Order: sequence, then structure tokens, then C-alpha cells
Amino acid sequence: MLGLFFKSLYCHLGWWLASLWPGKHEGAPLGLTRLLFLLLGYPLFLTLQLLHWLGFLLDEILFYKYRQVEVRSPVFITGIPRSGTTFLHRTLAQDNRFTYFNTWEAVLAPSITEQKIVGLITRLDRVIGSPFKRLIYASINKGSGDFNAIHEVGLEAPEEDYLALLPAGTCFILYLAFPFSKDLRNLARLNRLPMAQGKALTRYYKRCLQKHLYCNPGKQLLSKNAAFSTWTTALQAEFPDAKFILCIRRPDTALSSQLSSLTPARKLFGTDPDGSHTAKSFTKLYAHSYKTLREFIERSEDSQVAIIEQSDLKTHPGETIASALAQLGLESAAHLEQIRSSGSSSHHHHPEDFLIDTEEIEHCMQPAYEAMLQRRNRSLPSTD
Repeated sequence: MLGLFFKSLYCHLGWWLASLWPGKHEGAPLGLTRLLFLLLGYPLFLTLQLLHWLGFLLDEILFYKYRQVEVRSPVFITGIPRSGTTFLHRTLAQDNRFTYFNTWEAVLAPSITEQKIVGLITRLDRVIGSPFKRLIYASINKGSGDFNAIHEVGLEAPEEDYLALLPAGTCFILYLAFPFSKDLRNLARLNRLPMAQGKALTRYYKRCLQKHLYCNPGKQLLSKNAAFSTWTTALQAEFPDAKFILCIRRPDTALSSQLSSLTPARKLFGTDPDGSHTAKSFTKLYAHSYKTLREFIERSEDSQVAIIEQSDLKTHPGETIASALAQLGLESAAHLEQIRSSGSSSHHHHPEDFLIDTEEIEHCMQPAYEAMLQRRNRSLPSTD
């Protein structure tokens, strides 16, 4: 843990200093917005991460028994980003058998110590009418802006637990702030990292899950990370009894949706003004994700992995989710029968609006997508 702390500190400071170094960085020109982020926003972010590490230290002293917690039969939701993973996650999270990371835990209190402190503050705030809670929510609604229409933001909403990897500098979302970092880009290609490095990442992630379950005993973990498409093999090795629900989508619309959804982040971090670097990078990352998921599915049993196509999730969500749970041997939930089609999305995007390499889609992504669809069709429970 100490070695990971110093490595993360080195990485965080290295990205920051590299961004401030004279010269134009790939995908991160040093404009006014970028400077404001680097000189005001990022130092506050680093301070928060140091507080998290203090919490991790106290966990090892005060709550060391968390290491004995077993992560039994976790359910991992992953797949192609922008393919319905958030909707699926938040739908299943309504089932009381599951426990999951919410935004405040993943971002503000990943340590057990911090969760205890935040819990105490929350109870005191509730006694006086919850003024701090209202202030925080008002700030989130104002700060999230356009992004809230793409991915609803809320402190208590089910969220991607890979955000708990931020203190270690191993959360892929940091790539949006530092697009010149090869180390951050490679987090989306875990299967290409040296074995020792990959194991260190999954071991740290397991500690995060154990801490969550320590605070939420007797529940089955429900995890959602669209960025974990290349982590599936490593997660399966770390958690042999895990179940995986993989969401997939037609490559051209999935990629254009992703690039469109990243626009608010590029504005926030002051990176890639014309979006060309982001389009090039994510086209390659998507191609690798489709290929990796296809290989993972081909190696896995039907009882371990269920595949959901995004269009099915939109047109008949309850039936689609129930079918996936049945395939994995998981009990369905009564509330699934009440879910209706979500209709058309307010998030509009078109593949031709972005500099997407169509050859990459046609020769790499599309064949993998079609192979996964075929596997999905063979795996569907019989209706006879």
C-alpha cells in the first residue's frame, strides 16, 4: 500500500507538471481554461486524494479486519461504453439484495474511516434540516451542466466504483484530463499491461470492494464499470464465482455517442479543442474493447456471462434484464415487470459529426460485434 501511495503521488504530480511545462502537449494545449483547471481545480483534487490516503492509513489501523471480508459472487456490469450500462446498473440497484457504490462513497469517501465520518456529519445535518445536503446538491446540479442530461449526477445515485481508483491514479477517467499520458490510456487496455502491474491494480480494486462490503455486510456486490471491458479476464481470475453482464451496441452509434458525451469533459479540462485527438484515441480503444470482449465471451461459459444489446434494453428492458439474470442463474426481481421502454433519448449524435476511422469500425469492431450478437442469440434461454 505504501509503494502504491508513492507511485500515485509521483504520477499525479508528474501529469500536473508535464501539463504546465512550456510547449504544446498532444491533446492538451495550454489555454486559459486549461490553466484555470491546472492552477485551481487540480490542486484541490490532489488535496482530496491525500485525505483519502490518510483515510486508507487509518483503515489499516482501526478497521484492519476488512481484509477478511470475502467478495462472494459479485455481479459485474461492463461492456462497450454508451451501451446501456448505467440504465442496467441503476435498474438492478433497486433490488435490495445488492449493494453498490454511490457517488459520494466512490469520490468523497472511499475509505472506511471517511464513510464513518461522513455518516456522522450526514446525521447531524439531518437534525438541523439538511442545509448542507441542499447546498451540495444545488452545486452539483449547477456544475454538472450539459453532462447531467447524458449521465445523471447525484451523490446518492449508483455510480461506477472505478472512481474509487482515483487516489491511486489508476482510474481511466483521468485520461480525459491528461490525454498525453500513455499510462492512463493503457488502463483501458489492461490485458496488455505487464502481469505484475495488472495484478497490482486488481488487488487494489479488490481492497476497495472489501471496504465497501465491510460497511455493507450481508449483501451481494453489484459493480458497474464500462471502462472495465479489458479487465474482464483479470476480474474473472480474481473472482472465479463472479457473474458478468456485458452490454454491447452497434459500433458506429456507440462510438459517436461516446465522443459526444465527452464534449463537456473536454471543455471542463480545457483539452482537445477540436475533438480530433479524442476521436482518434477512442476509436483505437473501442476497437481493442470489442476485440477483447469477443475473446472473453468465447472463453467463458453461458452461466458466467450474459450479453445484452442496447436496442433490446430500450425496447423491452424488463424482459431483457430478466432473461440475462435467468441465464446467469440469478433470481429475477419483481420490479422488472414494471419497467417500460424509455423511448427516444434526448442525447442526439451522429457518427458523421466526428473524425471516426470507418475502416476500424468495418474491419475490427463490426465483426466482433456481430460475433457477440451470435453468441447472445445462442445463449438466450429457450422459450419452448
